[in-house]
Amino acid sequence: MSESRFKYVRPFKVIFRDLDGMRHVNHAVYLTYAEAARNEYWQMITGITDVADFDFVLAELSARYHAPAHLGDELLVGVRVTELRRSSWLMEHEITDAKTGKLLTEVFTAAVMFDTKKNRSMPMSEERRKQVEAFEGRPLTVLTSKSKTLN
Repeated sequence: MSESRFKYVRPFKVIFRDLDGMRHVNHAVYLTYAEAARNEYWQMITGITDVADFDFVLAELSARYHAPAHLGDELLVGVRVTELRRSSWLMEHEITDAKTGKLLTEVFTAAVMFDTKKNRSMPMSEERRKQVEAFEGRPLTVLTSKSKTLN
């Protein structure tokens, strides 16, 4: 895993319940690893500590499986935001073997800012935008065809 590509990396150790009938990590478990890392990333950069304060929902997900992980393997899940839009953002997750560095799985997601009181999407606040860009250390905002401004 390229340390320069991922400023947030979360370790996992494969345990028995992660395995399927083929004796390797079940495909859905990789998505759970990505989810845990994604949520911890968001908590770290935003300061959210209560699940009731989470302000996004997952809208889209795709995964590419390159190699299996097995019982006892130590994994690293790198997470980074790659693009900020008006009310959504794209993330990349890379799961590698901690000892060999071998790429196991790539997960790509699109998340949407969500107002739980109104039960609908909402524009990303300037505060959230600044938090993400400050952590990632670069501008990530892309204007979409739906908006000419970010507000």
